[in-house]
Amino acid sequence: MAHLSLSLLGTPRLLLDEKSLDDDFYEKVESLLAYLAVENNRPHRREVLAELFWPELSDDHARSNLRYALFKLRQGLEEKNNKTKFLITNRTSIRFNPKSEHYLDVSELSNAVSNALRSRFSIPIEKMEHLISLYRGDFMDQSTLTENELFYEWLVNKREIFHRYALILLSKLVEKYADEGEYEIALHHAHRFIELDPLDESGYHKLIQLLTVTGKNTKAIEAYNNLSHLLGMELGIKPNEESTDLIRQLLIDRTNNITIN
Repeated sequence: MAHLSLSLLGTPRLLLDEKSLDDDFYEKVESLLAYLAVENNRPHRREVLAELFWPELSDDHARSNLRYALFKLRQGLEEKNNKTKFLITNRTSIRFNPKSEHYLDVSELSNAVSNALRSRFSIPIEKMEHLISLYRGDFMDQSTLTENELFYEWLVNKREIFHRYALILLSKLVEKYADEGEYEIALHHAHRFIELDPLDESGYHKLIQLLTVTGKNTKAIEAYNNLSHLLGMELGIKPNEESTDLIRQLLIDRTNNITIN
């Protein structure tokens, strides 16, 4: 039975039985497959999909393009050779078969984190490391379908959700490794947190705490100054009083009463 692997966190990577499909599909075919796979909990009406991906065309032309895209999908997925089809279709709707042999990275990430958030977030540290390794970048990074308003809204919504999950994981990893005294690994994840969200003050709190604990006082001061500069340039604000008080105290404790202006 053919196995399909869809890695959509970052630039999409599509594999069918370990063979890359990246060169077989043009972007809208790839995006159609991604949309159907992520939203595989229900069938999608053909006219809705046609409007989602070809809003600039007439209904007839959009439906014609959808039929061709579906043909390319079936061809690339070698549906003729599969006993269990990846696509369930009829005259009115199309659905990605959730029972087909497939792997979807966003499902693994979202299922694990959303389940953990409903409990006490008891994901083992090794599992968290695996999950964060899945996050190579924004969901479907480098997509150029920005003029497809409805599709782009869906894309942005999914990016925000998975981005938030990545930040939650990184925050937990920083805490776990810091608690275990593994400060260098904690610092690695703290830097990654800031790379993903440079305007989140909580990330800088964690980074500066770790830098002061490990005696990297100059780097701690630089981190605070970077935060102050970014907030000023991007938002026209200064770090809040809580942030400044926390950071001042940390630096005073570690650097013999260095004053922050």
